[in-house]
Amino acid sequence: MKTPITKRPPRKAKRWFPYPDGNWLNKIVGVTILALTSPLWIPIWILHLPFRFYRERQEKKERLARQLLRESTPPPPRDLELERRRIQAREEQKISSHRWRRYRDPIEKDPEIAKLVRAAGVRAHQEVSGGPYEYLGTCHLIWRRQQEILKEEHGIVWYPPSRMNPHVIYD
Repeated sequence: MKTPITKRPPRKAKRWFPYPDGNWLNKIVGVTILALTSPLWIPIWILHLPFRFYRERQEKKERLARQLLRESTPPPPRDLELERRRIQAREEQKISSHRWRRYRDPIEKDPEIAKLVRAAGVRAHQEVSGGPYEYLGTCHLIWRRQQEILKEEHGIVWYPPSRMNPHVIYD
């Protein structure tokens, strides 16, 4: 008696990648190893080198040009009065947390000047903001107008918080 011939299921064609479909990490590792050990990347890398060296030379030239420009331009003039007021504010306004320090102009400690500064601030806010709609950066416009009002009408040199606190970004 003959054994019946049964057909074997067809074989899957072998792929170039031996790992099963389920594990994606094995795929990534396998492809990486294959890519790094392949002889194809060597000529591509060699062809890439002149462009890389050219880009590095260009970046170095640009860095040197920026450095020369920085060295050739004189530093901005220092406002000695502003620096004096910053030092005075640091001494007078001892703030416990170094991280949250916000200094105000020391001339605001004088009650008469403080009234003028507040009044100029309210007036500048009304002139600049133009209503309830405010956007980022409005505080700088208000402070600039407040500074102009105090300088023109009262002859007071007032520094806004953005000038007193250069380490803080206001919006």
